[in-house]
Amino acid sequence: MKQKSNTPKKLTRDIKLLLVFSAMRNITDLFLGTFLISFIMHISSSEIISVGMYRMFEYIALFLATVSIANLCKRYSKTVVFALNQIPKIALLTALTLLGDQATEYIIPLGILYGIGEAMYHLPMSTMVSEKTNDQTLKLYMGAKTSINYTVRLIVPVILGFFIDTGSFAQVANVLLVLSVIELILCAFLTPSRHRSKKPADLVGFTRCMFRFPVIRRLFVMEISRGFSVGMLATVITMYTVFMFKSDLNLGILTTVFALFSIVSSWALGKYVQIKDYARVLLICLIATFIAIALFIYQVTPVTFLIYNFVYSTAYILSDQIGVFNMYRLSNSKCVTSNHRVEYLCFCENALLLGRWGSCLALIYFGMFGGYESLRWYLALLLVAVMISGLSSYSLLRNKNK
Repeated sequence: MKQKSNTPKKLTRDIKLLLVFSAMRNITDLFLGTFLISFIMHISSSEIISVGMYRMFEYIALFLATVSIANLCKRYSKTVVFALNQIPKIALLTALTLLGDQATEYIIPLGILYGIGEAMYHLPMSTMVSEKTNDQTLKLYMGAKTSINYTVRLIVPVILGFFIDTGSFAQVANVLLVLSVIELILCAFLTPSRHRSKKPADLVGFTRCMFRFPVIRRLFVMEISRGFSVGMLATVITMYTVFMFKSDLNLGILTTVFALFSIVSSWALGKYVQIKDYARVLLICLIATFIAIALFIYQVTPVTFLIYNFVYSTAYILSDQIGVFNMYRLSNSKCVTSNHRVEYLCFCENALLLGRWGSCLALIYFGMFGGYESLRWYLALLLVAVMISGLSSYSLLRNKNK
């Protein structure tokens, strides 16, 4: 006779509210990521280097800010730290409004502001998700989060592209300033976290201890390679779209079309695929991703670019979703106690950043010495990172499901 599971399978109010924040953050990230990169490319004489510098200083600031706020997240209210992420974001949007076409002269401080805001968003958000979910609700959360975020990408890019093409970048920044104020108000409805510690965060000691576990070493490899590939694959898509189709409206249309595929695939993974089948799904996704990117590297044409885009928005997004699931799942394993969850998530974030720094340096190098032709070889490096990340994630799944 089967026993009924006491594991809750519905998302709580707080988790649903975090999904709302994730969607709203996605709108801002589209503007400060995809469309800001496009804007930089239109007004900069050395666009590849400018994009690489923006990303590099964003990630440096993200690392330093993540380490700095770890103590705040561990000892004080995570919801307060989470709410404060609006301050650097509002400062960045205000700067873009005031600077206009002179923004490329301030690439470094703009990247730093964006990185600080990301740290103040991601670390408390990840900690709250880890505290408020179990395996089943985490699976539902990841499927819902990815689907909702790509629903945002289905609608918002065309609107952003249209208004930027017909109006100005600064006018859109003003609209997002209003959205930031709304996010700040919604933070008041989050339940304060009960998990607090009197001890300060010990990142060095925790990292030294964690490397004794083989599973954590595999996670470290997965997160570094994810960091190398995940953001920059999307950046390369943006750069090639602007280069090949020459319009922010076209960028918006293509981003919207392929977001539809991401919505359906990520929702189906979270809703219908059992956790025990994740390993099989991951292998299929890795094979499809390898073929699509290798084909685009071999021959850069509009057709191979569209194939690359389609596989990125389905197979790659699913493999990354499974990788993030693995990361959160381990935060509730025997390796990590509730008192060290902040250190664990900070450890994962810093592993991601190591990979991101490497990918930024590589992008700047190829931009200095090769231009767009060399981006194919940069994409080859990203492909290697995708395969390493995917196989590490597969190993984690196989060990956990035994």
